Amino acid sequence: MKKLYSFLLIIGILFSVSCSLNYLNSENSEASIPEFCFKNASYTKYEASKKNVSLKAEQLEQYKSDNAVFAKNAVFETYDTDGKEDTGGSCQLISANTKKEIYTLYGDIQLRLPKQDMLIEADSLNFNKKTEQITSGKSSEVRLKKNDIMMQGYGFSASGVSKSFSFVDTVSGTIITDDDKTSAIAENVVSENEAASEE
Repeated sequence: MKKLYSFLLIIGILFSVSCSLNYLNSENSEASIPEFCFKNASYTKYEASKKNVSLKAEQLEQYKSDNAVFAKNAVFETYDTDGKEDTGGSCQLISANTKKEIYTLYGDIQLRLPKQDMLIEADSLNFNKKTEQITSGKSSEVRLKKNDIMMQGYGFSASGVSKSFSFVDTVSGTIITDDDKTSAIAENVVSENEAASEE
């Protein structure tokens, strides 16, 4: 077993010299060379003997010096203490700081929040697990589906604590009412003021 571990470690180090996903640090230093590098990885994390996180990725890298993990073409799920799906989705790249529990998602993001009956699509999102906040940049468009609401806008934020979400600019969308099943369209209803919707 020790020989296999040593072999995997050596292969990972040799492979990582030419294939780093850490685009944020281009210098040839300890921070730019991954401690581990795996292809077609499947990762499961358990807490108190219960599955907490599940991740599959085309490529997975871990950096010891700054608690960074990168995953390419990732599919993931997180679970609550009852084993029910908390979040799930996919994206082209995940950049994670495992110590601070801050995750940045890039490219063709689809994020499911089953407990809030919400689906989020975007090209860039930040997730802080400690504060349960999801945010996007002010110039990044986010598309949201929640119950009978479909909308898109810029400057998105959502809170897992208050179960609310908001956009800060250029919001448009469709709301289907239960009364007569008609659609209400709102375009550019927000300029500088925040539009919030609570569950």
